[in-house]
Amino acid sequence: MAIITSRPGSHRNATPTEEELPTAVGTAPDFGVAHFDLQDVTSGGVCYSTKGGFRRFQSGGDLMNLIWVTNLDMVPKQLPSLRSNKFLQTKLTTLAEDLGVELTGFKQVNGVDKGGMVDVARVLNHTRDLVVAAYPWKAPDREWNKPRLSECISELLPSVERPVPQIEVALRGAYQSWSSPQMQQKMMYDRGSRMIYFRRNRLQHALDIMRTPLPANGWSIASTSLDSLLDPGQPTLAEVAIEWRHADADLVSLIAFGADASNTLIRRWVSQIELTWLLQYARITVLSAYAANAAAQLPPQLQLPNVIAGDPVYQLSIPHGLVAEAHWAGLARPVYNRVKRQAEITATSVWYRAMDRAISFQMALAAKELGGNVTGYGSGGVQVRLENLSVQQLLEVSDAVGASHPCLASEIVGRERGDT
Repeated sequence: MAIITSRPGSHRNATPTEEELPTAVGTAPDFGVAHFDLQDVTSGGVCYSTKGGFRRFQSGGDLMNLIWVTNLDMVPKQLPSLRSNKFLQTKLTTLAEDLGVELTGFKQVNGVDKGGMVDVARVLNHTRDLVVAAYPWKAPDREWNKPRLSECISELLPSVERPVPQIEVALRGAYQSWSSPQMQQKMMYDRGSRMIYFRRNRLQHALDIMRTPLPANGWSIASTSLDSLLDPGQPTLAEVAIEWRHADADLVSLIAFGADASNTLIRRWVSQIELTWLLQYARITVLSAYAANAAAQLPPQLQLPNVIAGDPVYQLSIPHGLVAEAHWAGLARPVYNRVKRQAEITATSVWYRAMDRAISFQMALAAKELGGNVTGYGSGGVQVRLENLSVQQLLEVSDAVGASHPCLASEIVGRERGDT
């Protein structure tokens, strides 16, 4: 029984008109780095920009004009020039560690900055330049006024997906971003143990996620037969009852089905991608299901711009990776419905998050099998505590989980969990 025709369904083959595409005007604001002495916007600190250099500020209210990416977890709306450390999906401390510097504010030795702010600011401005070159803008002053870069980019992309009210509950139930396994029994670690964040190459991960075929051309009620729900040419959503089999308690905890810090719902729905890999570990009974009419690739106008992904060497660039991550994360975000005044989950966001979770779970499983205590995974990475390792052992773990390189996560324990 059809619930919706192909016409008013979730469109993937609609090409926006010339009027719907934005045009580039104006100039994007410069970026700066602001390091607060305390985790409080009322405290002072040191800021640096490539144009203004270093200066001391007394409070967040002193930072104007530029976009200041800070080391704060949250910033008030009353200070529109400030961005939290989640603006780029990756914390400033993580960027500093990737660059081999320590983000400690103003710290000069023999007249040379040793605090890492100059290096991080250069990455931020290169990232800004790439975004300006890759996307058309109508009003940069307004369009850059979003808490996260992924939101800025998603606002510029044409909308080719329409909501399907009949499957709204199913989509919301199938959405999961960051996976948070229940903490294992408290263990005694020696002083040399480390929290490590293993991450795939950001650009490669974005390309892998965005190759995922997406539901297209409307939905209909489907059979509850498992065999009929696994055809990749016909994406499906299934309401399921899960009975774990051949899986010990630690593995069930690692799968972390529904364990997402941003999700307050009890999950009963899964997308076809998640259903496929969950069947390896659980006995699943399908209670009800929907099927899309077809599967299709992401439309060309939503793909990564050529300036970001047009050359394999770009995978070596941190700024290219940051933009690529923001691009796919923007597509995987819930879409805010201004009429209903609420966020709506799209099929694209469900499918991309499900593929990300499938890839990240394999990384987490490899880390667990090598003796790590996994505390979270998602966004193409896994966070794990390991006993003191030699460099060779660390590289072996990194290779086993498919990471580009390990990052010490002593400052990343509170890493962003998902993108909601």
